[in-house]
Amino acid sequence: MSEGQTVPSFPDEKKIIHLAQTGDKDSYRLLVEAYQDRLFGLVLSLVHDREQAEDLTQEIFVKAWFALDSFAGQSAFYTWLYRIASNHCLDYLRKRRPVQVSIDRPASEESETTFGDQLEAPPSDQPEAALEAFSEAAAILDKLEPDQKLILCLRELEGHSYDELAEILKCPVNTVKSRLNRAREALKESYERFYGNPARQILRENGNIPRAKIVSESREKP
Repeated sequence: MSEGQTVPSFPDEKKIIHLAQTGDKDSYRLLVEAYQDRLFGLVLSLVHDREQAEDLTQEIFVKAWFALDSFAGQSAFYTWLYRIASNHCLDYLRKRRPVQVSIDRPASEESETTFGDQLEAPPSDQPEAALEAFSEAAAILDKLEPDQKLILCLRELEGHSYDELAEILKCPVNTVKSRLNRAREALKESYERFYGNPARQILRENGNIPRAKIVSESREKP
């Protein structure tokens, strides 16, 4: 989804939502069919496991079904749905035991290849470029806190605007920007731990490149 683009509604969506709220399962099925692919994409980008993403997506729609009465129409339906999905995924990520992988010691007792050596750095020096390759994205994003991973996926992969993020995360726009900046900074640190940057490190140590420029925030989208 490109910047500023929202998930499109479909004809008679308000009527279909109203019918679903009265218990009409056929109407709710239409809503599921309309949003399941995009919602599954978000969940998959967070958990990096197709089978688990399918289970979580189903759980989200079940949870949304039982919470339909709470949807008052003050925001777009997809925003309300994404809020449920975001909270559900955060709960899952926080409970899940993280996989600890060292980037310094050998990946196995039989191999002297470190985990970092197994990853090929992308050509761009922008950390967000790594998100284009799923395997690299999984390795890098999994080092972040769940809320940092969520806001990066919603912004960088889903393309939600700041206003949409504020609706989904239920916080002011300024808070969204602050959280996003911290998440991007954490992403850069995770990126550098995986790929390293010896040339820039040497220049920094020699005082030729200010530290502030090396860790400067990503250019904000309008």
